[in-house]
Amino acid sequence: MLDRITYEVLRSALYATAREMKVAMMRTAASPIIHAGGDVSAAIFDAEMRLVAQGNDIPTMLGSAVISTRESVLAVGRDNLRPGDVIISNDVYLGGGNHQPDIQLTRPVFLDGEIIAFVMTRGHWTDIGGKSPGSFTPDTWDIFGEGVRIPPVFIYRNDEPVADIMSMIVHNTRNPDACTLDILAQYAGTFCGDRRLQQLARKYGAAALGETMAEALLYSERRMRAQIEAIPDGVYTGSDYIEPVGDAELIPIKVKITVEGDSICFDYTGTAPQVRGGVNCPLSVTCNSTWFAVKAITDLSIPINQGCYEPVKIIAPEGSLVNCVYPASVVSGNTETSPRIIDLLLRTLSSALPDRVIAQSNCAACCGIFSGDDPDLDRRKAMRRTYVSTIDVHAGGMGARPDKDGVSAIRVLVGNAGAQPVELIEHNSPLTIEEWTLVPDTGGAGRWRGGCAARRTYRVGFEQATCTVIAERGRVAPKGLFSGLAGATFNSSIERRNGETKTLRAKSEQEIIARGDRVRIQPAGGGGYGDPLERPAQDVWSDVLDGYVSAESAERDYGVIVSAGRLDPGATEALRHQLRAHRGG
Repeated sequence: MLDRITYEVLRSALYATAREMKVAMMRTAASPIIHAGGDVSAAIFDAEMRLVAQGNDIPTMLGSAVISTRESVLAVGRDNLRPGDVIISNDVYLGGGNHQPDIQLTRPVFLDGEIIAFVMTRGHWTDIGGKSPGSFTPDTWDIFGEGVRIPPVFIYRNDEPVADIMSMIVHNTRNPDACTLDILAQYAGTFCGDRRLQQLARKYGAAALGETMAEALLYSERRMRAQIEAIPDGVYTGSDYIEPVGDAELIPIKVKITVEGDSICFDYTGTAPQVRGGVNCPLSVTCNSTWFAVKAITDLSIPINQGCYEPVKIIAPEGSLVNCVYPASVVSGNTETSPRIIDLLLRTLSSALPDRVIAQSNCAACCGIFSGDDPDLDRRKAMRRTYVSTIDVHAGGMGARPDKDGVSAIRVLVGNAGAQPVELIEHNSPLTIEEWTLVPDTGGAGRWRGGCAARRTYRVGFEQATCTVIAERGRVAPKGLFSGLAGATFNSSIERRNGETKTLRAKSEQEIIARGDRVRIQPAGGGGYGDPLERPAQDVWSDVLDGYVSAESAERDYGVIVSAGRLDPGATEALRHQLRAHRGG
């Protein structure tokens, strides 16, 4: 019987090991989106391929790894694994992945000839081939336009790279040197995890380590069932619309949530069939979105592992938007549709758990991808490359909370990567960031205000390059809750050097840009929570002074009069009385 102290030491060590694996990757990767933006994750699985520990990384990478890790091992054959083997995969249909740019490396951990665990690293590559530079455009006919499909294959054997496989993969990308370094970085993460787990097993015994993993899963499951049991039993239904590629009609998505005792079922029957364009979700992404929502509405202190997901049942009709089948394209299903699913689930459960949900958010990675030949000869020589590709994720507004404003300028929900520093972008590429600012009035009004979006404006230094912007909520605004107002929608444009301006859709086609052009990207804001007329006038005045709210919005949406930078209490009281009377209470 494992004593409690040893159990806690080992359990904590598992989570610490996952964090160390991520640090190893970030310190050695080539791509700025990994080493600066942190778009990379690590996790540990037991010998039965169950997720037992993860870092505070990218939720969309980690939840889907519950499926992709098992699929990777089964594809190559567990009996074929040896110490020092590493499997690589990104395939949605053959490997259970989430989308092609996220590359997973899976490694068995051996002790005395027996597998005692598995470790996983996953990173977002700047390019994985496909139709468009950056491998991140929803305007594709099928999965083949989204980049190289890598079914689960060995990339390392006996800790030696499989040269032919590595060469084939990296030379189908637009920056093979950077991709090679990113593979090495992810390998370093798996190597770090392997060594740490071996050390723990040798010090405490493989049996103690295995017992700790099993107990950790049961502990999280028990606590999760207790949390679900506290949710009022019932059936809750909701619906929303996902934005398509181009001008097509909005895509309906539906859910029926049944809470019964200590279990909960999410039934997506009635959601539209899969569509052309990369907005579809493979089952792994829908499962991850659902699991994330359950974790968000329960106790955040429950250790995250696969035990949390045992009380959750998911019904997703095959061939639908939320369980697409080959060869549907999926690239933004992972980054845009997935958070929209979570927003729908939180709104659907708002009547049961009004104090545990938030208003709707910006729901997008909101990527700007710039790719072309670098005109700076010195930089080309120093960095040993001619071609440069920059992927920059953008920060929108988070929905307001039951007792706090929404956070401004942040990625939310399943995305946890940071915006890259201005200095790094300008150092690495021929782009100049002329503006990075919060945009007033983009957060929805409410007793608690939605978070505001941040806008970035790029001046192009390429002679000629491609630009792709991929986002969400260009047509469907983030709704508020309990009389809170909606946040602002996505807004982006290209201003040509000749003065012409083109407005970009949230799911835009690839554009050609040239020196002197300006590209502006502004994600959606967050919805408000509660009646705006209940927000203290002093708080609204502070919002005006701080630049979150304009004086015009303060008067129109909050009934607060701010003139020449000063609050007018008398006029505010009269206006609020008038507004309440107009709406009957």
